[in-house]
Amino acid sequence: MQTQFIESLAATATDDPRVRAAWLAGSFGKGIPDRWSDVDAHLLIDPAHSDDFKAGVQGWLESLRPLVLYRLMFGGQMVNAMTDEGIRLDVWLHSGENAEVVEGQTLVLCAQEGSLTWKPHPGTELSQAEAAAELERAIPEFWRCVAMLPVPLGRDEKLIGAAGNFLILLLLTDVLSVQSGIRKDRGVKALNGFLPPELRRLAEDATSLPALTHEELARFQLRLARIMHAHGPAICEQWNVNYPQALEDAALGYVARELGQMGYASVLQEFEIV
Repeated sequence: MQTQFIESLAATATDDPRVRAAWLAGSFGKGIPDRWSDVDAHLLIDPAHSDDFKAGVQGWLESLRPLVLYRLMFGGQMVNAMTDEGIRLDVWLHSGENAEVVEGQTLVLCAQEGSLTWKPHPGTELSQAEAAAELERAIPEFWRCVAMLPVPLGRDEKLIGAAGNFLILLLLTDVLSVQSGIRKDRGVKALNGFLPPELRRLAEDATSLPALTHEELARFQLRLARIMHAHGPAICEQWNVNYPQALEDAALGYVARELGQMGYASVLQEFEIV
């Protein structure tokens, strides 16, 4: 389905003089799509026709395939849409005479002369600065969220507790993926290739919520906390980043005190870190 849509997109863009260039990024741009891949398209619009094109872009896309979802986002810079066949689209709208595209990450569908400038591929290795930025973002946020575990339990907000637990899971996988040293160059729906296999198995084994009870919500989160406790400091050491041990200690100490007062002593006993 995506291939047929892309062929229609290329033909329509080529025939539209307002479109100086059209190209694909994402999985299709890298040449690694599968049947579940989104279509991440970019259109470079002649500045003289930018406003006109944006005003009619929904109809322009509808001419390719009927849409059941259409949203103009980021101040009109991107269309987020879905076709009646379930193809998910992100279409970025650029205005100008020229646009930069990345070697190895771009599939050009059409391009007028001088419309595209090629940049070198950034490589697949995670840099020290990138690793440090990710760890310094994700680890403090992880422990801040862990410290909120008593809140949904105390208020009997089970649905909020479940949503929070899966947010914490994503923060944990952000940290674990840094150990691989591979730069994430795919969207949020592709994670396995960036997680070391043994850490992936740990996270998968910890992700179990057999019942929406206070005890299971607490166990879920404490299993994730145990993984961060065991592996977070070593990953930080690998990248010469200071691990926020005081924050971990404060978060777990608060959780232990609050859960103890709530009567969850048996749950706390299962986890040596609290």
